[in-house]
Amino acid sequence: MPTDEDAVRTSARIAAAIALCASVAFLPTPAATAPTYAAKLLSVGKTPSAARNSDGALEVSVAGPDSALWHVRQATSQPGSWSAWSSLGGVVTSDPSVIAGSGGQLEVFARGSDDAVWHVSQEAANPRGWSVWASLGGRITSGPVAALDADGRLEVFARGTDGALWHTLQNSPDSQDWSVWSSLGGRITSDPVVTRNADGRLEAFARGTENALWHTWQDSPNSQGWSGWSSLGGRITSDPAAARDSGRRVEVFARGTDGALWRTSQRAPGSANWLGWSSLGGSITSDPAAALDADGRLEVFARGTDNALWHVWQEVTYARHQYEIVATVSWSAWASLGGGILSDPAVAPNSDGTLEVFARGTDNAFWHIGQTAPHSRGWSGWASLGRPRS
Repeated sequence: MPTDEDAVRTSARIAAAIALCASVAFLPTPAATAPTYAAKLLSVGKTPSAARNSDGALEVSVAGPDSALWHVRQATSQPGSWSAWSSLGGVVTSDPSVIAGSGGQLEVFARGSDDAVWHVSQEAANPRGWSVWASLGGRITSGPVAALDADGRLEVFARGTDGALWHTLQNSPDSQDWSVWSSLGGRITSDPVVTRNADGRLEAFARGTENALWHTWQDSPNSQGWSGWSSLGGRITSDPAAARDSGRRVEVFARGTDGALWRTSQRAPGSANWLGWSSLGGSITSDPAAALDADGRLEVFARGTDNALWHVWQEVTYARHQYEIVATVSWSAWASLGGGILSDPAVAPNSDGTLEVFARGTDNAFWHIGQTAPHSRGWSGWASLGRPRS
């Protein structure tokens, strides 16, 4: 029978196997010169954004037909019934970005009609109460994206009118006081995505004008010093998606010029060295969305050419090699979850560990589908959340 030492070795082998499972085949990589800007205005895709409340209930936010921000939430922390849609007002011209602050309250960011970033947040003592809208200023040409610094301060990133990446951050955790906007340089042609490294440093990714993936990162956790931009190569045709795997390495996913899903990952947690690009196949027509399953496997979702939701996931197999249990990590074939969706998918974990996916349907209502058990291959049927009505 395996011992506790076997289990420890197994966990270490899983993390090592994930790092080695990428193909050595590279997509064409251009010289690492600074990307140049080509103007691209954002059109509101009515893609939902989902996050979990401090009470464990999921909440979904979306730009409504009246350009106000609308939201709907689970009635309890367990998957099941949902509230009716309600408006939080405002005038938003991008899809929202929703994140839980260090105190657990949700905060929503979106671009306003004046191209500034606006935000609204839950009241600390009442998750069902919300603040009034407040402007963070700036002039942005992408949807904003929010991330949590290692010390609990929220930081917001967006593309500016010069094509560079700009950011602003709270002066202290849960504060309503924010810094002035500052530029991180670069020339990007996609919405940015930001994730936190294993050591707490934030790292931002975006597509450059030559369609390669570029990234920049904090010099140290909570630092206002950032690296210069560096190219990870590739040829991508979507916004990137980033997530940390069970070995704490950052992995990035994007659609390639062939319509397939491609991936690249750090060689080690927090490393500036990356593996080459490898294809996960498929034929996708949306930005991908990635999440970590309850058992530590990454799972990626995207819309297929048939407008159904498709997904692919890491698979782990075990074999005893002499006195050790060896784990090998690979990726599944693509599988359809059905449905008919018109937006990028959004994925969030329920309080019980199951994943829940949201998207706009062909009837312009918002639909969701969830795992029937944590890290299960079984999924519920699609259910409608209805749609905001102005």
